[in-house]
Amino acid sequence: MSQFAHNSLVQNSIIRLEEIVGAAHVHTSAEDLASRQADGILPSAVVQPAGAVEIAEVLRFAAAEKLSVIPSGGGTKLGIGSPPSRYDLALDVSRLNHVLAYDPQDLTLGVEPGVRIEDLLRVLTEKKQFLPLAVPFADRATIGGIVATNSSSPLRHAYGGVRDFCLGMEFVTGEGIQAKSGGRVVKNVTGYDLHKLLIGSLGTLGIITRVNFRTFPVLPAQGAFVATFSSAEGAFGFCAAIAHSVIAPQIVEVADPGAARLLFSAGAAARIEPRTWPVIISAAGQPAVVDRSARELGYMAGASEAEEFIQLGEAEAPAVLTRIREFPRLILEAAPSAAIFRIGVLPTAMAGLMRELHSLTHKCNMDLLAMARASGILYAAILPKEGDPMTAASLTGAVKQVFDACNNPEIGASAMLEWCPPEIKSAAGGVWGAPRKDFGLMQRVKKSFDPNGVLSPGRFAGGI
Repeated sequence: MSQFAHNSLVQNSIIRLEEIVGAAHVHTSAEDLASRQADGILPSAVVQPAGAVEIAEVLRFAAAEKLSVIPSGGGTKLGIGSPPSRYDLALDVSRLNHVLAYDPQDLTLGVEPGVRIEDLLRVLTEKKQFLPLAVPFADRATIGGIVATNSSSPLRHAYGGVRDFCLGMEFVTGEGIQAKSGGRVVKNVTGYDLHKLLIGSLGTLGIITRVNFRTFPVLPAQGAFVATFSSAEGAFGFCAAIAHSVIAPQIVEVADPGAARLLFSAGAAARIEPRTWPVIISAAGQPAVVDRSARELGYMAGASEAEEFIQLGEAEAPAVLTRIREFPRLILEAAPSAAIFRIGVLPTAMAGLMRELHSLTHKCNMDLLAMARASGILYAAILPKEGDPMTAASLTGAVKQVFDACNNPEIGASAMLEWCPPEIKSAAGGVWGAPRKDFGLMQRVKKSFDPNGVLSPGRFAGGI
């Protein structure tokens, strides 16, 4: 209670929140508040509603009392986005952790936002199905956070991003209005896809209470392959050859030498030479399809002058693919002060952007670890050289140069600083790069969904 008073929220607010969700589900201890901090900013209370009705009531109360609310589940995504301008209540959706509907024959699924992705995939595996959400922090990440941050999966090469297999959504607006968009079956195409606005919105438009997905069958056979090259141009040239071929891989990832050392360490496929530029490919289907993919990939690797082409063994493949999935997490565990960019860029511009990023980090006396999804997503991590302390000023300078490089018209990339220390976010002028041309439209959308500015204020681009 004293912590709540210290944060200028009166006792009546606590009493009202306890009336809505129950006294056992309103927390104000220092430990509970610290577990929901966002960029070092603590809420005044943690509220755990049991469902959409309670969420709506909490938001109506918050709007009336001019309190700000940030939703979270596993807490793995609270460091993404700009620091919040206000943060009064942490709305913990972990009690909304049920699979609401699952029809394996129709390949459809409805889940609450607090379901952990690891648990959900286990349920789907029992029916030989899956969701193509191979996202970092898989042991803690929840569906709500994955959707709200539009987490990128290496499986997007074959299946697309969350928007491509999200059928519909139910959510609560900033005014406490329960709403729904889309449907629960694949063929439902009526109405506007308003729910897709919430994907990647960082909880600034509404609090998700249900997500409907299309599921996919687990294919009977899978193979993982690695082709290594002496340069970025060779690696991305090979990716272009794959794109123009008849094979349809699930994963096509390119690692720079720094990322290769991370991927192929700890006994994971130690026979891969980490100084080269590896391209990691996964193919799945009937055994004959995987065999043909192996032959075609080997032929294209040779034609692209690969230094080596190998198929990973049964023990090697899961280890390497897991480390690809957990790439941002591995970086942050090794170097908590690292700055990790998520960059959207055309595949044809990836080699040039890689070259530019290596050049500027070399000039700044820093290391770069970069992992590219050949379909158009690049993760670039800047961290200090081993044994060389990195100052905030030097990291800030490098961050600004990365934004400048992405804004180069010849590259035309869109960069977001997804992970970095809070002080760097402020010193670098934000995490979203240059102002967006559609910012006025974004403001109008925000006003429609959250007219009182209750939801995650300041976390999205332009301070939305």
